[in-house]
Amino acid sequence: MESAALPGFLQDDGLRLLLFGGKGGVGKTTCASAAALHRAERWPEQKFLLVSTDPAHSLMDCLAGVTLPANLTVREIDSQQSLARFKARCAEHLRTIALRGTFLDQTDVARLVDLSIPGLDEMMALLEIAAWVKEGEYACIIVDTAPAGHTLRLLGLPSMMRKWITALDAMLAKHRYMTQLYQGSYDKDAADLYLDDTRADLKRLWSLLRSPRRCRFVPVMLAEGLSIHVTRLMIGELERLGLPLREMIVNRLSSKQSDCPLCSDGVAVQALSISELTQAFSNCSFWSLPLLATEARGSVPLLTLWQQTQALLHEPEQASQGASGSNWQGGNAGRIPRVQHPARVPPASTRLLMFAGKGGVGKTTLACASALRMAQERPGQEVLLFSIDPAHSLAACLGRDVGPKETRVAPGLSVIELDAQAEYMHLKRDFSAELTGAFGRSTSQAGMELAFDRDVMERLLDVAPAGLDEMLALTRIVDLMDRNCYDLFVLDTAPTGHLLRFLEMPELIEKWLKTFFGLFLKYRDVFWLPRLARTMVGLSRKMKSFRRLLSDATKTALIAVSIPTEMAFAETQKLIAACQRLGTAVPVLFLNLLTPASLCPACSVRARNELPLLERYQQTQAARHLAMVFRQQEPRGIDRLSELGRCLYQAGAANKVLLTEGET
Repeated sequence: MESAALPGFLQDDGLRLLLFGGKGGVGKTTCASAAALHRAERWPEQKFLLVSTDPAHSLMDCLAGVTLPANLTVREIDSQQSLARFKARCAEHLRTIALRGTFLDQTDVARLVDLSIPGLDEMMALLEIAAWVKEGEYACIIVDTAPAGHTLRLLGLPSMMRKWITALDAMLAKHRYMTQLYQGSYDKDAADLYLDDTRADLKRLWSLLRSPRRCRFVPVMLAEGLSIHVTRLMIGELERLGLPLREMIVNRLSSKQSDCPLCSDGVAVQALSISELTQAFSNCSFWSLPLLATEARGSVPLLTLWQQTQALLHEPEQASQGASGSNWQGGNAGRIPRVQHPARVPPASTRLLMFAGKGGVGKTTLACASALRMAQERPGQEVLLFSIDPAHSLAACLGRDVGPKETRVAPGLSVIELDAQAEYMHLKRDFSAELTGAFGRSTSQAGMELAFDRDVMERLLDVAPAGLDEMLALTRIVDLMDRNCYDLFVLDTAPTGHLLRFLEMPELIEKWLKTFFGLFLKYRDVFWLPRLARTMVGLSRKMKSFRRLLSDATKTALIAVSIPTEMAFAETQKLIAACQRLGTAVPVLFLNLLTPASLCPACSVRARNELPLLERYQQTQAARHLAMVFRQQEPRGIDRLSELGRCLYQAGAANKVLLTEGET
């Protein structure tokens, strides 16, 4: 019998695919792990798979110390291993199709098939999930997805891959036509069957993703502004794609502590956020999980997590409560530290400042606050704050309307949220227009059927690398750098896994461009698009320029942002090690969301639990400046962010900034 005290996704034995998604750092991995353990325990006769599609995996960190049940398998998708399996399975078919459908020779095709593919993570994850669905070995596949922007790219891939299949099919069309013409008939061979099978696999997966009976997407969020903003964007896209949505998890809800202003403020803000959520998505049921004193990882916390969930109803009286009426006097004699050991202001030679870390650690907030501080610190100079995360949050954090055009938000500070897809569509339109002109000038080509070749070339950009759009967007920033439009560029990055892909992508894109430009030169007598060739040369030059900038410690700094949890600590270690391999300097680490010492029992427990992690950060990150930023009401809007920005960095010779309780 089903229990009304548990969400439906834990009780429905008809589910075959269960996905947890949301903004980085909201607890997707914890919820996915706990749900997989719960389902495996409830249906011991069935087999389950728990899988992560995030390039910066946290599943094994979350499950540390857990003895997995025999019917639960855990996998963290490795995109390079997946690519190797994909090539072993499909490379010969792709070579055959390319040789039949293009004017490329064996050497050309081999170079294309062997290229490393930027933006590989989402595609490989989708192909792996499609294969597991087809095999039918597991009763249910539970997916811990990447942060929201890249999860939406993952869910949009079936549509993109249908275009990929269509492009490959167009390459075979001429071969089928010529065979039919000269032999009188055509029988499908291995290449045709490969396309048929792949098309059927995608159709099967897409049908499953849109089936409310067999699939469920569960958004996980925090009851705070930026998380809700990203969740609303994500749900809008899920509804557009037609994916089933019934339940949402609101994680880390504070309990009422009337004597603690920090907890009371948290409860009041969360109550308003919950009201907004339940009104906006009245067709969904909401379930809450509490803010725990210790991190939910390991056997006991995960196995007991769902025992603490509650159906969430809005309580109007909470919204009127806050810290303003509290007479609490904490252990700091009424003073709550905002920042201890603030960082030094970056030197004037710095051109690019990147904020990076695990999802949910506060990168966007600190990037916005720092950009405002840098604009104040450098009167007469111009600062540009920009984002490459597909799920932009700058506008929500700043409380200003910003978009793909440079927008002035404060003296000396402009903001832009790059629209990678728009940049890609612009390139595609230019390519199509030039292609029309090229084929219009040609009345015949030896050995080629123009109708087929035109169709193939039209579809080429449909199979472009998934990360090309981000690189095209980035070229706008490189243009602004080349023209010295701004003195300092502050980048709010995507979460760690996709940031590392981004840092490696210029080299991959450069190899990709070199290969394609070589083909243009080789076949210029047959097929020549001078405007596209110039675009590719310009893109290659900009990628080289950006690569040089990333490894120049006098001009570029990556500011690591983390929080006092085991999973964030592990991911921060990976991030800094990767930056060292890539030659990118990491002079500062902001340890964010620390709990201030107080007389509040809940805060005191959390602060004690954070101390060992704080010591580990201090020991392992002795080579860089460690600035400590304490929990506070979510700083949104120009005024509060400016106040935070003043505290994040040293003022003169100061090495510590304290604010009074009232200022927090």
